[in-house]
Amino acid sequence: MFYLKKRTGEDKPNIPIYMRITMGGRRTEWFTGRHCTESEWDGGAKRIKGTKEYARSINSWLDLLYSKAHSCRQELYATGKAFSPMHIKKMLVGEELEPPKMLSHAWDYHTNQIAGLLGKGFTPATLQKYKSTYRVLKKFLLLKTQSEDIRLDDIGFQLVRDFDYYLKADYGVKINTAVQMVKKLRTIMKVANEIGWAKRNPFVAYRAKKEEVFREFLTTEELRDLTIKKVKKRLNLTRDLFLFSCYTGLSYADIIKLKSGDILKGDDGGIWLQTHRVKNNNRVRLPLLAPALKLINHYKDFPRYLDEDFLLPKISNGRANFYLKEIARSMGWTKWLTFHCARHTFATTVTLTNGVPIETVGQMLGHKNIRSTQIYARVTDTKVSVDMKSLKKKHAGQELVLTTED
Repeated sequence: MFYLKKRTGEDKPNIPIYMRITMGGRRTEWFTGRHCTESEWDGGAKRIKGTKEYARSINSWLDLLYSKAHSCRQELYATGKAFSPMHIKKMLVGEELEPPKMLSHAWDYHTNQIAGLLGKGFTPATLQKYKSTYRVLKKFLLLKTQSEDIRLDDIGFQLVRDFDYYLKADYGVKINTAVQMVKKLRTIMKVANEIGWAKRNPFVAYRAKKEEVFREFLTTEELRDLTIKKVKKRLNLTRDLFLFSCYTGLSYADIIKLKSGDILKGDDGGIWLQTHRVKNNNRVRLPLLAPALKLINHYKDFPRYLDEDFLLPKISNGRANFYLKEIARSMGWTKWLTFHCARHTFATTVTLTNGVPIETVGQMLGHKNIRSTQIYARVTDTKVSVDMKSLKKKHAGQELVLTTED
């Protein structure tokens, strides 16, 4: 309804016309932006008296507000959510029904859930990657928008492309690293869209293009040389953990958590290892090769902390990677030794080169699909030579008549 609202103590002839909406005992009111005198106002019709242009103009505006208020109410009914007269007013005058959700809200929401699920599908490394990506993203937004935060609905495909470009051209990370960081933003926007915080997903047209990267691995000769190499005493443990990874395909995080309960007797009567990967909780089950068993037996009497029953001694990941660089130098190698390199060595040199099917390799690496295994597995010259041996024999005695044209 519309009514005149005369302010106390004022004696002006023109009185503001107000609009009031009442629902369920609650009401809200606001100024319509129009005035009239008390004598011009029809208290019964709640409109201006007469048919003059002045009256028609104001009445037309009031009718429009009345119609829009009913339309807003119908839209709010359609959402299925509870609403009040204040929601109708905000919608009518173009205000946000709720404070706009920002990127920081969505990022905190998702990372807080990851933090609460550590060890239950998420790892501290995953949480750290989200935090580091967000730090870089805030630097980008500050350059782009002069603010470290942005409304979710203001994030469009162009901003996604600009962030991708910034990472590669200005921030200077490698292509595959940039792709992984942009994917973190994609996950956040997907979550925001699913819970109703963002009206659209700006990644619908985004296509990640990864760069083919050669993965380092040790050849059979290099693996043998590392096994018999006498290294400095302080490097022994790191070298042995690396070798254990080469012969099992386990990552550093999986190795240092192994306990005696993870060793069992297989159906073939051999000694097997069964565990779950820290990264994705996928089950890993594989027969232990002799070098891996020797390493376990070598450290079976190694001093443990308290009563923990770990198979192998622990060393920090950072220190292990530092020592691996020193080991590579002592071997005269230019290869970048990491525990990923060890997993690639297991997949390529230890298993595939010796005829183990790639499906079996994938199962032992803890992969759910063959595409993941193909990243680790490279066909070596030795494997090509073995596979081609029978074909070479077949064509060895084939005669070939060569003619030369005049």
